Amino acid sequence: MKTKYLAILLCAAFVLPGCNDSFLDRIPLDELTDETYWETEEHLILASNACINYLRGKSRSVDMEFLGDNVFRERSSEYKTLGSGNFTSDLSVINSEWTTDYDGIRRCNHFLENYERAQKVSASVRERYAGEAIFIRAYLYSYLVNCFGDVPRVTNTIDVGDDELYGSRTDKETMIEWILDEFDRAAAVLPYAKDLKDSELGRPTKEAAWAFSSRFALYHERWDKAVSSAEEVMTAGFHKLYDNGNPETTYNELFTLAANPVTNKNNREFIVTRLYSEEANQTHNLSRELQVPNEEARYAPTRSLMDAYLCNGLPITLPASRYRENTHEAIFNNRDPRMAQTILKPGAKWGGYPGKTTYEQPKFSNSATSCRTTTGWYFTKFVELSAISRYNKDQNAIPLMRYAEVLLNWIEAKEMRGDAITQPDIDKSINLLRDRVGADKMVLTKLNAYGLNLRDEIRRERRVELALEGERYFDLLRWKQGDLLAKDVTGMRKSTVPPSEYVYVEDIPTDDKGNLILMTGRTFSDMKNYLWPIPFTQTQRNPNLLPNNPGWE
Repeated sequence: MKTKYLAILLCAAFVLPGCNDSFLDRIPLDELTDETYWETEEHLILASNACINYLRGKSRSVDMEFLGDNVFRERSSEYKTLGSGNFTSDLSVINSEWTTDYDGIRRCNHFLENYERAQKVSASVRERYAGEAIFIRAYLYSYLVNCFGDVPRVTNTIDVGDDELYGSRTDKETMIEWILDEFDRAAAVLPYAKDLKDSELGRPTKEAAWAFSSRFALYHERWDKAVSSAEEVMTAGFHKLYDNGNPETTYNELFTLAANPVTNKNNREFIVTRLYSEEANQTHNLSRELQVPNEEARYAPTRSLMDAYLCNGLPITLPASRYRENTHEAIFNNRDPRMAQTILKPGAKWGGYPGKTTYEQPKFSNSATSCRTTTGWYFTKFVELSAISRYNKDQNAIPLMRYAEVLLNWIEAKEMRGDAITQPDIDKSINLLRDRVGADKMVLTKLNAYGLNLRDEIRRERRVELALEGERYFDLLRWKQGDLLAKDVTGMRKSTVPPSEYVYVEDIPTDDKGNLILMTGRTFSDMKNYLWPIPFTQTQRNPNLLPNNPGWE
């Protein structure tokens, strides 16, 4: 028999408040094998933590925005290259997605092959932790299918030399049905969120499985399943939208340390989240990257995102919106309140200029005095002002699934399957999101009066509510709107650039509306770009993965 040594995440800070040192002292780490390990609930928890660790935070959410049209950065990156459509199958980030997901799947498979050895633990407790591994495995497979389509389905631990290491791909439709079944299987044994102990915050729940089922079903046009899975979360009754009582700050606060679900029990909006703690040496650097005081902001809002926010409750393209853009400040007037809680507005607090805590105007120059923007705007969503001055000291949670998205999944799936959407449907979904920030309600009769398409407005709502959370690219793919990814990236209207900064943009070309053109040459082929290619490295190792996806042969 092969001896398999456990590679265990000894302290998963986003799941556990601390490590049990006395437990770790019981058995020398180099003697932890399958034969000596699987005995107690502590063993199951630590082994499951190694699976849960594959719920990546920033890299699975915010960083994915570079693939879409919400965010721009001048400096090159592999995500930016991938989003441009100008890449080949040897792009390393594609291989990283493949290998990281399958590494996590292997961890889950290893757990599921061994957890029943813990006979000292009750069957219900064992199955609860098995449900966690099943959920994580389904979550990882959902991303593989979204990105690559047909993928190998591996449900056991594969070692070097095993024939299954060189298996072929399972067709996408089979994988979709299996993944949805796996989410159901996980939900059947996981606890409700209301039943979690404080020390278990961050562990998967029934609601987590249902919520990701609703997202995955929506992506693959299983409308009935998307609706029913979302309704499971909605009727469970625990999760709700975060509200601090102040519509001018509540949305922005949700993504700061003040709303950390560990310390703020009012935050029941996060269904799946990556938690961070400086005490446990688990932090991130997002606030500084958004408003770094002496460099280019790593993420800058695009013109496309700015134009998505309503003005006086209407799209800015309609004369009735009374939208005006004659100054940098004017662009924020009478807009959806989420705009100023997502994108930095003149007069707001910021950390991008040491000594000046109030934001006044964008900086385009390369001087080391304050944060530079390439588009003319900065994000304020996810910014914890107290963390900007220190490198990698963010502790604010990064959600991977919010109750807000469940509501959006529900209303979109109902509309897509052909339901006659009523005003009460809108009121129990989209208008809950708008009410918490004091935005104009969505009213069906008003949409009809202005000739607005309900489907388009539901999609707009999703974009602005989930901005900077990594969903935009995948939404465009499932809506078959890849052509939007081929458009030039544009920024601020040159005529609104402050006079003191104009010299730095003077030579930048503009489009027919006078907007700065920041990136050209993006491309999107309907034949090939709705799926990524199977990574070159993987097809070299395993020719049975061929033929590659259409257009990538």
